[in-house]
Amino acid sequence: MYSNKDVEQYYDLSQTHYKRVWDLQRSRSLHYGYWDSSTKNFHEALLNINKILSAKAGIIKQHKVLDAGCGIGGSSLWLAKNIGCNVTGISLSAKQVHTANNLALAENLQSLAFFEQQDFTATHYEAESFDVIWAIESVCHASDKSKFINEAYRLLKKGGRLILADFFKQENLAEKNAALITQWANGWAIDDFATIKNFTEQLNNAGFHHPNIEDATTKIIPSAKRLYRAYFPGVVGGFLYKLFNPKPTIYGKKNIDTAYLQYKALKKNLWRYNIVLAEK
Repeated sequence: MYSNKDVEQYYDLSQTHYKRVWDLQRSRSLHYGYWDSSTKNFHEALLNINKILSAKAGIIKQHKVLDAGCGIGGSSLWLAKNIGCNVTGISLSAKQVHTANNLALAENLQSLAFFEQQDFTATHYEAESFDVIWAIESVCHASDKSKFINEAYRLLKKGGRLILADFFKQENLAEKNAALITQWANGWAIDDFATIKNFTEQLNNAGFHHPNIEDATTKIIPSAKRLYRAYFPGVVGGFLYKLFNPKPTIYGKKNIDTAYLQYKALKKNLWRYNIVLAEK
């Protein structure tokens, strides 16, 4: 089972990969984005998911939002700048939190966007503190997804909404296919992905009303392909790196492999990308 420290270390060590492959300096995004008729390129797709999720959740200026697993603050800063709402971003990585707060300061958004190091399954916030809880490709890191769901329910005001986008494995995978999914997940310091059926049941058990599920897999395929294409130069780069660094980190090696594994599993229809909206 991966610890919080493992997840923190994974993101700290893989940030260089995100800078090289994922337009991190400009997009500030560590997710797949959302491709539709409005997007012309990768950068626009990365920003577009903020528009999609904020519209689905009905976020307005008066709302207080918790960005659970905020990365370097890309979505939080977008919400603060474009909607004007108050956003608190949390991450397991002190390095990400430091970067995000500096970005907020640089853009004069520090009065609306604040970041701190916390575990989204056990925060220090008071009950019913937020109108919206937002999570993009972060809940997958929770070993027990129900702990995140229960904490989200506790933190939301009555009528508040949980909005997230994440990876979900298919039901009843054959042993070989299940092993492929696990290998991919472990490369990202994830124990396993949930199925949408199990996740929905956990939402209902926590008290959320009528979860709405959108299968958005077709909207992320160009990004999955981009990551797959990055695998091949990544293998060469990884080989050269090992020549001068005989003891590379396990996360560095595995992170390169995941670029191939995620696409192989996608082509076999072993996982789907879903947007989940649920109300307290």
